[in-house]
Amino acid sequence: MRDAIPLTNNESDNNKPNFRTKRNRLLVKKANFNPYVPYGKLFFHNTGDGKNYACTASVIRTDNGNIGLTAAHCIYNQNNNWSSNMVFCPGFQNGECPVAIPVKGGSVEVVNNKYYYDYGMIKFNYDQGKLQDRTGCFDWDTNPGDTVNNITAIGYPVNGEIENCKKDGSSLCQWSGSSFRSGSFRYVPINTGSGSSGGPWIRNYDNKTQTGWVIGNTSASSKGLSNSPIYAHDEFTKLINEAVKL
Repeated sequence: MRDAIPLTNNESDNNKPNFRTKRNRLLVKKANFNPYVPYGKLFFHNTGDGKNYACTASVIRTDNGNIGLTAAHCIYNQNNNWSSNMVFCPGFQNGECPVAIPVKGGSVEVVNNKYYYDYGMIKFNYDQGKLQDRTGCFDWDTNPGDTVNNITAIGYPVNGEIENCKKDGSSLCQWSGSSFRSGSFRYVPINTGSGSSGGPWIRNYDNKTQTGWVIGNTSASSKGLSNSPIYAHDEFTKLINEAVKL
């Protein structure tokens, strides 16, 4: 996992989507302790190019209790391949994965073998009840308004513009500010860096209680800017429901 490549994304598609899901099964790695945080690093194998990559993911509140959110390009690529060997490490920090949670599979919207919206759900293969009861979870909002203040974007970048960030891909970094909507995307005025893909954009994030409302996730970054897909309520809830079925 230490050799995984931080993933970035610069691809998009504008056709009408259809739905597709895929399953993956992994072995659980034993851990010395369990972190009580609803975010972490997502490791996976790209079955298209045969390389290992890493993104950022978070646990979101659902009735099922074992659903996470990340970028679609982290779990499904534009070559019509699903990621395999997915492992979520909540509380990943300083290169250490205190607990490894295998991921059964994911759900994304695809059309013509390409993901449509750059967000997707993952289902955790957690056999001790609901993972969200152990790590905590973020609420989510699909209608936060065009301009949203008090946003915190988090991830594990190896580059980018976040200040006071090691940018080593092994340390959690966060940025706080405002986001705005323009066209089909939501933006924050900073390059959050490669490795932050899938990282949640959290409104009213409370670092002490690890709570807040996810209103977006990092999709792609460039100089002075990062973007997130716009969450449509029907699509968002459909992806949750499809992931639950895995």
